[in-house]
Amino acid sequence: MARKPTLSRYLKEARIRRGLSVAEVADAVGVTGPCVYFWEMGRTRPREANLSALCKVLKLPVRATRDLAAG
Repeated sequence: MARKPTLSRYLKEARIRRGLSVAEVADAVGVTGPCVYFWEMGRTRPREANLSALCKVLKLPVRATRDLAAG
């Protein structure tokens, strides 16, 4: 049985597919490395402005990503 996709796993997989490090994503979004790490571990969720920036950096569909973030 497939696991339900989570925002944290989705973001991490997108970053890896793009060949970017946590630090590179953090620099592009304008946040710290630990902030991105916490998003990828599911400890915190990105704010709306950061989610939009992540979509741009990781080339993710905005609507689908927001839907996933909403739960």
